[in-house]
Amino acid sequence: MLFTEISQNGLIDRHGPATLLHKGGLKSYRFLAELFGFNPDCYVSVYERALEIFSTIKPKIHIAAVDLCMPIGMDACMTARVPWGILCPNSGLELSKHDQPMLKGFWKFPAPYSGFSYPVPLHLVPYNVALNIAWLRTLQTHPRIRTLETRRAKAGIRGKLLDKPLHALPFMICASVREMEYPHVPGHNVVYAGPILAPAPPLTEAAHPELAHFLARCRTLVVNMGSNFWYTEDDVRAIADAVVLARRRCGDKSFQVLWKLNGKKAFEALLEERIGKELLESVRMEEWIEPPALAVLQHPNVVALVNHGGANSVHEAAYAGVPQIILPQWLDLYDYAVRVEWLGHGIYANKGHAAKIHTPQLADAFVRVLSDGEGRVMKNKALEVADACRRGGGVGKVAETLLSAARAA
Repeated sequence: MLFTEISQNGLIDRHGPATLLHKGGLKSYRFLAELFGFNPDCYVSVYERALEIFSTIKPKIHIAAVDLCMPIGMDACMTARVPWGILCPNSGLELSKHDQPMLKGFWKFPAPYSGFSYPVPLHLVPYNVALNIAWLRTLQTHPRIRTLETRRAKAGIRGKLLDKPLHALPFMICASVREMEYPHVPGHNVVYAGPILAPAPPLTEAAHPELAHFLARCRTLVVNMGSNFWYTEDDVRAIADAVVLARRRCGDKSFQVLWKLNGKKAFEALLEERIGKELLESVRMEEWIEPPALAVLQHPNVVALVNHGGANSVHEAAYAGVPQIILPQWLDLYDYAVRVEWLGHGIYANKGHAAKIHTPQLADAFVRVLSDGEGRVMKNKALEVADACRRGGGVGKVAETLLSAARAA
């Protein structure tokens, strides 16, 4: 197995933002180090297999795009002298944050996974710098990283695992646009392509009659916390209670909910107890929402997406022009929640209740996004971001960048 046991179950343990103030506060940094701490023998085996594949491709490979989290691909390209660049599914700022003028990446921009606001408040600057140092130190000194470094060296792989010549690359493509970032100086080779999404045809009654009929009824909140999030009874109870509370404040027939609920059968009795049979008619629960997420989000009655703050969810909602209610649970999800709220096209809805779902805050977020005042402002901002995403070019921009780099190689 290529990855270490941290990823075997496909789930991520919930944790709060990175902190130096209590034991276990740097769990997110250790998780990241463990993610990069590939099984050493498997790493070398895959690396050698990649070299074999490269050798069979004739006359030559003109360009390769390597995921930012796959140093094994970078090592293979460097050894085989294959021209390569980065394809990053996340924020473009992360590609050049620590190269900002005046070392702003250490003191002005929030430290990784910290959930700090931007710009970092003056009284938190020393703490923010300390978190950045802890992040870098963890990635350099974690036992799994050291073990892998030793095995790489034994296999003749040059250089450090996480020290690659990024400045010299022909491109570093990210799935973001400048309008979704904090103001910063981009790296000379960073390409802001915008969300890299497959086209999604409109959701039609012919293809999905029941769902199309449901969405056509009235304004809809979509709840989708991602595939790695598994609900507890407390989570389900908190969301159900927030729906009931928000409907009381907004008026009983003001909105409905489409909820991707993993393991929904286990929660049927609890939901009937918290919401009631009559109100449950306005809450459609699915183990899996069959049409592509983008097709659902582009339906005119969808008011907002409640999500965990993962890059895919954030970018899909941004492209669709839909405001977001974010409930971060781990890693960089806190950073996305803060950024989306700062930019004005979403709400960070569990502040002070990390890795949990807080009924009063969530209900308040429902009411805010549904309101004629703040909700309309948020929608307009989301539409501005969507326009910027489309100007980014997406898949077309990626193809254009790769072809240009291949011609120049």
